Amino acid sequence: MISKMMNKKIKNITLLLLAATSLFAFKTATQEETFNVLKDKSKVQWIGRKTGGMHEGVVAIKSGSLTLDGDVITSGTIVVDMTTVRATDTESKKLANHIKSEDFFNVSAYPESKIVITGSKVLGTDSLGITKLEVTGNMTILDKTNPITFIARNTGKSDLSRIYRANLTIDRTKYGITYKSSALGNAYIKDNFELKVKIAAKK
Repeated sequence: MISKMMNKKIKNITLLLLAATSLFAFKTATQEETFNVLKDKSKVQWIGRKTGGMHEGVVAIKSGSLTLDGDVITSGTIVVDMTTVRATDTESKKLANHIKSEDFFNVSAYPESKIVITGSKVLGTDSLGITKLEVTGNMTILDKTNPITFIARNTGKSDLSRIYRANLTIDRTKYGITYKSSALGNAYIKDNFELKVKIAAKK
């Protein structure tokens, strides 16, 4: 009799645990929401450095979306339109065309680059409510893909929208861009270039 009662209690506890686990899994799944990137309100600035100087410019976002669990980015894709790359510190068409040429981004053959986000983790939230994330994913340039990790901050938030800002440092030689780089023994143009990214997204 005691054994039957014990078995019944164990069975009931097991059922409760299974129900709680299922409910938790359901709640977790339903917390994720998709936000579409607003390309006209988003911005990508680039900075390239060379011996004794630098150039900076912009490139437009073509499309993208983020899947969020609260402020945490669980996945996402940002596609960049490489045909729009231009310098903003000079009006030199020669420079703009050189950036688009085979020496650098070979835009005629590879008109898109992208970042695919695979996850992120919260590093902290400051007194203003800005969440700091460590974001991981993969970047593709010239059809070459490499893992990437960077810090992003959620600097704007409402029920329907989010704004994230991030600074990325990219080693161009990992994508086969070796013109006047250390890979060829001539580091006149620095291997790393920088991206300052603002992503505005809305449900």
